[in-house]
Amino acid sequence: MNSNDIAKLAGVSRSTVSRVINNYKNVPEETRARVLEVIKKYNYVPHASARALAGVKSKTIGLFLIDKKSCTAGHKVSMSTYFIPFIGGIIDGANKNGYNVLVYAVGKADDYENVRNVFYNKTISGGIFIGQTNDDEITEIAESNFKTVLIDRQYGSTEKKFKNSIIVNADNFNGAYEATKYLINLGHTKIAHVTGYSGQLSTIDRLSGYKAALEESGIDVDPNLIVKGDFMREGGYNATKKLLSQSSPTAIFYGNDAMAIGGLKALNEMGVNVPDDISIVGFDDIEVASYISPSLTTIRLPLDAMSDKAINLLINSIETDTDYCANYVMPVKLIERNSCRRI
Repeated sequence: MNSNDIAKLAGVSRSTVSRVINNYKNVPEETRARVLEVIKKYNYVPHASARALAGVKSKTIGLFLIDKKSCTAGHKVSMSTYFIPFIGGIIDGANKNGYNVLVYAVGKADDYENVRNVFYNKTISGGIFIGQTNDDEITEIAESNFKTVLIDRQYGSTEKKFKNSIIVNADNFNGAYEATKYLINLGHTKIAHVTGYSGQLSTIDRLSGYKAALEESGIDVDPNLIVKGDFMREGGYNATKKLLSQSSPTAIFYGNDAMAIGGLKALNEMGVNVPDDISIVGFDDIEVASYISPSLTTIRLPLDAMSDKAINLLINSIETDTDYCANYVMPVKLIERNSCRRI
């Protein structure tokens, strides 16, 4: 199949197909969508790419950072304490195996067009998606015949499981359960929770683990003790201010360490001592968690192990040309420091 065939099927000229392939802006969106639909349906690869890749697999892997907050709230991927170490692990693992990494940030729905293009034109041999919500665009890519690894993604979240995707998640539920249970064992019953960004699997599972620990201990889940955050320091700061304006917890479990650090700043400004007045627990165990004062009790997220698992499984799938689905849940660990006390 060539560009003339694509043009006939889409009912456009060959030059229009060329402009769509090269992402020119002077193409009506309806026409662009029609051409791309035909290209996708017939898995068409432009001749220039086909010649460059003839008989040779691309030694490039895509790493796609899905961060809708970077668009809606002015945040930057580079600020994320979660993305940075994971990116480093993926790049190191890829380089050791002779692969390069194309890093791409997705801040809005329109960005998925570029993501599709690098898969369809075979710029990359496979891709790793991290930080995403359960977007239909990712489901579409994952259910196509592309090699993908999904991080922080629900396995079988739709009626059909991902056929060719490897899922790698941390054990967010049990980590949150353990953090909350730890506070309960210290005598706390008014335990608040600052959640992460809405829609992410880690947010959902950590909230569920928090609730499960309370319910198992016979403690009612109080909606006033649950406040939405966004996995950023500013979000933790603002959520803590809001939380203390409507309730009086003796402990706070934050959805990640960044929010816990922001929350600690808010508590200090309000004259609330940690841990004498309020105990706090985070999640992730980022490097700075052990250096702040008081040092932060947290749940250690195995980012190194997760990035190793993701890159090694993806490269193995590419090298052996094997398509399979698998679901890995990486264990987490409670790290006790100085931000909690027994009451």
